[in-house]
Amino acid sequence: MPKLDRTYSTSGNLFEQKDEVMHYLGMSKEEIAKVFAYLNSVSFNYALGNPPKMNKAAFSMRKN
Repeated sequence: MPKLDRTYSTSGNLFEQKDEVMHYLGMSKEEIAKVFAYLNSVSFNYALGNPPKMNKAAFSMRKN
């Protein structure tokens, strides 16, 4: 298992925004949701707007 690099991550400061956050400050919730959906589709390799179906067999329960 690869070791995590802890020098890259820093604790947050509520009074200073990081540079990568500044772009999203003026966006509405709907615009941020579209960005989030796009990033999920790239991360998990599926077509935008067509996410894979959840396998519900793995979470099935029987009644007693």
